[in-house]
Amino acid sequence: MNKEIWDNWIKRIEWILNIAKKRNWDYTELTIKKPVSERAFEILEKDLNIEYPADFKEILTKYSSGLIMDWQIEGEETEGKFREIFCGAGRGYLWDFETLRDDYKNIQGWIKECFSNPEDEYDKIWYNKVPFLDVPNGDVIAFGDKTERGNQVVYLSHEGDNFHGQILGENFIDFIDKWTQLGCVGTEDWQFEPFYDYETMKLLSDRTILDEWIKWLEK
Repeated sequence: MNKEIWDNWIKRIEWILNIAKKRNWDYTELTIKKPVSERAFEILEKDLNIEYPADFKEILTKYSSGLIMDWQIEGEETEGKFREIFCGAGRGYLWDFETLRDDYKNIQGWIKECFSNPEDEYDKIWYNKVPFLDVPNGDVIAFGDKTERGNQVVYLSHEGDNFHGQILGENFIDFIDKWTQLGCVGTEDWQFEPFYDYETMKLLSDRTILDEWIKWLEK
């Protein structure tokens, strides 16, 4: 992670919030929370008996413990393939250290109450995941398998749809980089889907879709 990447994220967030302001949408101005201490992360990991990815911890301890913002379309509707998009930033933040403990309790609740069979093809996708974003519809965005590029960001659906287990980023930085390019669209699966390629299992593999979305935003 370097400051240039960070600065690009902030510029993109300011870009989408400026669009929201110009188009008279509801929105919340960006708040950049102070970094959290490495000691606080160590305590959390020990309490929960999990380990967060290194890039995630680096950003929260060196740049910001939470980016708070949101937007919601008012007075108009999106069109065509984007018609299901209505807001940005899900629960009102891109990440927030203060929610991580509850995020972990939430995913454990889903596993215990609904997805308790680790041998089941659907249930097992919930296992060995480290959550960092709760989706308003009850789904979860979490860190999954570790590859040479880091821990993948995975979407976990509680409703049995095709987006369950899909990869949103090769790691946290990759996910936030793509998400901010989209203006941080809402975290429900149907808001990500216009930009997702099921064949490659990648977000933003088709840049023409991004261009169309930006064109609509800036019209």
